[in-house]
Amino acid sequence: MDLIRTQWPLVEGDEDDQAYMAVPFWVALGSVVLLAQRYIYHEFKSRRYDEGQTLPSGNVVSQNGGIVVFSFMVARILGSAALVCLSLPKAFEAATRTRHWGDVHNLDALFVYGSLFVVNLYAFSLAFAATTSSVWRKSLAGHCVLVLWSEICVYTYRNVWPLATYTKNPLDLAEGWVFWARMGALAFTAIFIPLFVPNVYTPFDPERPEKEPHPEQTASLISLCTYSYFDPIFKAANKVDHLPVSELPLLADYDRVEDVLKSLSPHLSVAKVRDGDYLLFAFLRCFGYQYFKGFLGTTMYAISHLAEPIAINRLLTVLESDGKAPTDVRPWVWILCMFIFPIFGSMGYQSCAVFMNRSLTNMESILTQMLFEFSMKVRVKADAPEKDSDSPSSEAARKASSSSFAAKLTNLITIDMSNLLVAREIFQFFWVTPVQIIGGSIFLYTLLGWSAFVGLGVMILSLPLPGWLAKISKDVQEEKMKKTDSRTQTVTESVNVLRMIKMFGWESKIQGRIDQKREEEIGLVLKRRQLELFIQIIIFTIPTVAMMSTFATATLVLNIELTAAKVFSSMILFDTIRIQLQSMNRLAGAIIQGKVSVDRLDKFFKETELLDAYTPSTSELPAVPTLDEGDFIGLRDASFTWTPAPENSDADTPSSYFKLKVPGKLRFLQGKINLIVGATGSGKTSLLMALLGEMHFVPTRSSSTFNLPRAGGVSFCVQESWVQNETIRENILFNTPYDEERYKKVLHQCALEQDLDLFDAGDLTEVGERGLTLSGGQKARLTLARAIYARSEIILLDDVLAALDVHTAVWVVKKCLKGDLVQGRTVLLVTHNIALASPVADLIVSVSADGTVTSRDHDLVGVLASDPALQAEFKHGEESIKSDEKVIDSQSEGKKDKKAAGKLIAAEEIHGGSGGWEPMKFFVKALGGDHLTTFLVLWLGGSILEMFLHSFNVWFLGYWSAQYEQVPPAYVEAVRYMLLYILLVLVRIVAYAAKETCYMLGMQNASRFIHKSLSQAIVGTTLRWLDETPVSRILQRMTLDMDTIDVRLMRSFNALETGILLMAVDLASAVMFVPLFTLPGLFIAIVATYIGRIYVKAQMSVRREMSKAKAPLLAHFSAAVTGLVSLRAYGAGPAHEIELKKRIDHYARLTRLYHDLNRWINIRIDILRGIFAASLAAYLTYGSNISAANVGFSLNRAVEFCQIMLDTVRVYNMFLIETNSLERVVAYTEVEQEPKPTERGKPPAAWPMSGDIKVENLFARYSKSGPVILQGLTFNVRAGERVGVVGRTGSGKSSLTLALLRCIFTEGSVYFDGLNTSEINLDALRSNITIIPQMPELLSGTLRYNLDPFEEYDDATLNNALRASGLHSSRTDGEESLLHLDSGIASGGHNVSVGQRQIIALARAILRSSKLLILDEATSAIDHATDAIIQNTLRRELGPDVTVITIAHRLQTIMDADRILVLDAGRIVEFASPTELLARTNGVFKRLVDKSSDRRDLYEVARRKAAS
Repeated sequence: MDLIRTQWPLVEGDEDDQAYMAVPFWVALGSVVLLAQRYIYHEFKSRRYDEGQTLPSGNVVSQNGGIVVFSFMVARILGSAALVCLSLPKAFEAATRTRHWGDVHNLDALFVYGSLFVVNLYAFSLAFAATTSSVWRKSLAGHCVLVLWSEICVYTYRNVWPLATYTKNPLDLAEGWVFWARMGALAFTAIFIPLFVPNVYTPFDPERPEKEPHPEQTASLISLCTYSYFDPIFKAANKVDHLPVSELPLLADYDRVEDVLKSLSPHLSVAKVRDGDYLLFAFLRCFGYQYFKGFLGTTMYAISHLAEPIAINRLLTVLESDGKAPTDVRPWVWILCMFIFPIFGSMGYQSCAVFMNRSLTNMESILTQMLFEFSMKVRVKADAPEKDSDSPSSEAARKASSSSFAAKLTNLITIDMSNLLVAREIFQFFWVTPVQIIGGSIFLYTLLGWSAFVGLGVMILSLPLPGWLAKISKDVQEEKMKKTDSRTQTVTESVNVLRMIKMFGWESKIQGRIDQKREEEIGLVLKRRQLELFIQIIIFTIPTVAMMSTFATATLVLNIELTAAKVFSSMILFDTIRIQLQSMNRLAGAIIQGKVSVDRLDKFFKETELLDAYTPSTSELPAVPTLDEGDFIGLRDASFTWTPAPENSDADTPSSYFKLKVPGKLRFLQGKINLIVGATGSGKTSLLMALLGEMHFVPTRSSSTFNLPRAGGVSFCVQESWVQNETIRENILFNTPYDEERYKKVLHQCALEQDLDLFDAGDLTEVGERGLTLSGGQKARLTLARAIYARSEIILLDDVLAALDVHTAVWVVKKCLKGDLVQGRTVLLVTHNIALASPVADLIVSVSADGTVTSRDHDLVGVLASDPALQAEFKHGEESIKSDEKVIDSQSEGKKDKKAAGKLIAAEEIHGGSGGWEPMKFFVKALGGDHLTTFLVLWLGGSILEMFLHSFNVWFLGYWSAQYEQVPPAYVEAVRYMLLYILLVLVRIVAYAAKETCYMLGMQNASRFIHKSLSQAIVGTTLRWLDETPVSRILQRMTLDMDTIDVRLMRSFNALETGILLMAVDLASAVMFVPLFTLPGLFIAIVATYIGRIYVKAQMSVRREMSKAKAPLLAHFSAAVTGLVSLRAYGAGPAHEIELKKRIDHYARLTRLYHDLNRWINIRIDILRGIFAASLAAYLTYGSNISAANVGFSLNRAVEFCQIMLDTVRVYNMFLIETNSLERVVAYTEVEQEPKPTERGKPPAAWPMSGDIKVENLFARYSKSGPVILQGLTFNVRAGERVGVVGRTGSGKSSLTLALLRCIFTEGSVYFDGLNTSEINLDALRSNITIIPQMPELLSGTLRYNLDPFEEYDDATLNNALRASGLHSSRTDGEESLLHLDSGIASGGHNVSVGQRQIIALARAILRSSKLLILDEATSAIDHATDAIIQNTLRRELGPDVTVITIAHRLQTIMDADRILVLDAGRIVEFASPTELLARTNGVFKRLVDKSSDRRDLYEVARRKAAS
């Protein structure tokens, strides 16, 4: 015992040191209280809510997370047991020495060592109990670590801290090996195990645990802090060119959009936002806890960042004192701080970034889902411009248009969402910057006294100027976003109708319009960049002026000696303030963009018009009627509009304001077929839309009502067929179970069987985006098949027969509408073909030209009697049926060569590696333009001069401070040095402004060049490439990728150039006085570069997969928006929502990984930074004898070198990652192109003078390697002839028209008015040929803009064309809904009927006055009266030398043609006049006519034509 007493003396140290020994006891006592409270609460809650809850099954190892985690827990028990054993002897000795209660000294010892024993025993109990309860494991282990941490902190203070001072000594070293054993056990138990024990996976939703959790959920604490759980990704990525997405971690279950929505629904919803809740405040409520954790991390970063100037100041103070110890702390402590604090600060910053990335990724997922859910409630209406009564010109009316709904949504989920994510550094702006400025100011005061407040006053007085400029920048950004919206709308619309643009030869004109929009946008981008440069100069100048005013006050007024310690410490502080102000400016721009985008989203949610069912009624009459008639299907005393009328609607109703009126009661027959008829544009489709709730209900009296029961399901076949970019089968099934028998019946009844035989992959053939692989008739029957296959009780068919030839229409009526699959179901059929559909109808409803339901009758005679126009329509239909019962065209023609796999859309290519040189050469060339060498010399020369002056200025300040060491302070000419420094600063500012201005002009040039190159490549590509490429991919390049290039890529490139030059100058400056450190500096740079290459290899793979994942998300979203009415009618929104959530989760998985991988490299670069700075400081302190001024200069440059090295590696990596967008854009500039216009290809000015066509040995194919579809055609069409083209499906009719326009690959010769078309520029050829397709495409704008998009005709000419086309025949004069030149046309023409679209297309053809007109069944959706007017117009308005080629589906259409061309399998079978063809005994055409039931009438038409 005496030996023990000798080796273990009782408590050493003063009273304060002894008091610290009791800290672990009080921590343990607090732990007991907290655990007791939680236990009581847990027991109360479990008894009240969780009766019968079972504990996890399995053995003790599995309950504790497996063998690895359990091994760590056992090690914790053993370590705690060792501490109990080590503390027992001291406690026992203290107990034996204490004889009575008056022995105060021994009582203190007994309390200290007895409490330590109790504490260790308590920790042992906690460690052991943690293995017995999976529910309490985490809490018990955490309390154990907390208690042991308090103990190790006490021993560290008593024994390690004294080594860092000159005055204290360790207190417990006398214990010998026991002390070291205790410290080892504490380090192992309280530090090593908590750092390295893996986390036990706890599923976010216990009912849906992940089979393979995200590594983040099972990583140890040290792995979380260093992000080492990503190491397997980097190892795998560096073994392959591209790491596929299957090799990447799955999304953490707490980031799944469905679970995030559930957890945040009390705080965020569209309803709350529409009720006035500001979207930004809702986000703050939702992610407040994540933001709080981020706040703690940034606080840690801000504090650690201020430790560097303090450490340098203390170190230089020691060196200035020649080792006389002016402070109590030894120099190595400050050197250690220079190593540790950057690492801890980086950990805090990286943790904040992780929390912000997670919250912002969740925010993006939520917003995307909210936008989808919201769009499902939006009214689909004309998004065309409204009439501008004060400015009737087409341009004014067109500019008055708001962005289309689809384009606006595209911008919201691409650019605006991207702007929100850029604002992730909000804590840097609102917390780190103020903390560092305030902290730096306080330290400046300790160094320079109240003179520091002079500089601070200068900064405070100057701050309003950057704020004012930031406000201007915000306004410019808002205007820029409007221009971006306008450009996006133009690009979106142009891409959607690019086939029409190419067929009309409008490429150059459309390109000019896109370039004009881009120029308007670039102008504002340049203005914003100029503001940013001005702000940067001001923000650089303000701290410099503040520093000089502070130094002037200190030296001239306070007579303070500017020693090296004061100069370099204050310089770092002023640099910190300058950097923070620059960061504030940079972040202000990002936050302004984010704020603008939040406001746009908030405005979209608040102001977008919803369906009546989701809008509170402001009328005294019910907006959504209450029905008491059960399954009543119909309307009573109702009227409907597309847009609610303005308050003064009686006085200000525009002439284009359409109203559907249903006087009295209209009740459709249930379980029967109900026919809806009327003139073109009368409102037949609107009647269906009204029943679906798509139109605004305007009750006229208290009894007004409408109803469409949804309980039994509704199918809807829209007139403009909507198909998904899936296979034919998936389009028909439409998320319903596959029933083979029913499916085959549907194919038969909808006449799809022969179509499927045309495709090698059958019903597994992809239809392509917007159904590009299908003709209009095939798409119509596909949507019909979808409606019939669904087991819904109600079927709405919107003019499905219009796109079908008569034979197919007869088949559909007889086989489908009379078939067993329709029996007992309620059918509402809109049609022009009264004669064909009326025999199967049980009720016929007529809609008059002014939109009023005028009659409803069970008898066809009664309906026809009420409307003479319908009588003519009925008679025309009867004649068509009789004359065209024989099939010319068994099915509508499939237009594409087949692929055995059924794939049309090409898989998006992903480049391997870290990017090639070609994109970079393209980018640098874009920056320099035609003066690349001049640009590079000015930019790089200005940068080198600016970097040199930056480092020289720092040296000059050190030189100034050294004068106080060499001569008495009174002899130092402070004013001279100050003026010289100001001059140097001014020169540097001029150099900086010059090089930034040069680069700014280069950026403007690059933005223009890259966008123009991309748009020209897309506009000039082939139809085949357009068929294989989804519009969503093109739009992603034109919007998101271009925005990335415009902003982040160009800024990264400039920052990379600046960083590389500055890093080289700083390294040279840092080792100038210590050449020995050149090699360590280079070594650190090489290691950083190596780490960066490892990082880039993985990050590029993730970025490419992320970009690839965005397009399907956008495509799904866009397809849903396009088919909103169909989705709502079918009730298919939830199924689409499920698929969208999968795509959102897939994108979120890659987005989180993309941002989190940045943390991996940042922490490692910060560690290298700390090593270099600390090692250099150690050498300068202990291994050299240079002056304090030069030490300060070297340390200043070393610190900046480390910071710049980190920033440069980070920027380099980000630049390489952002080049992914550049790669994607450059790849699209190299797609296959049609021949470009040449001077040689310009035809004579007077060409063509006639429509003469001569074809010689014409072969054609859709792709260079595809099969030949036209087999050596040779024929001649004389000027002014009307030629009909007939043939069965696949015979090559449509291919012939494309070949004449050179839209596909051709061989042979085609002469148009004597010139070989292969030698003529494509724009000249196509602008002189007009084709009118079956489904015309219109642009958003006015009717005038659609007729004359390039303002080449006056209004009189336009109105004449409208009258000639028969447009006004579909309306009676003076009616409200009359279309006129200023009437708004929605994007795609969605606010006018298909028939009206065909009429507008005919008017456009009349205007063009082409010598060759091609009609592809261009009047299929037009009523008989209008059709008759159009046919007469074509005969009357077209000149005698105009050739008309008609692609016919009906014999009647071409029986009066001059000649008829019969095709079969791409070959000409017959070509002669109808009379000659009918005279051939075994002729193909004769057999078609002879098998017709009305062959006599057809012969008579041919005879009359021959006689004329």
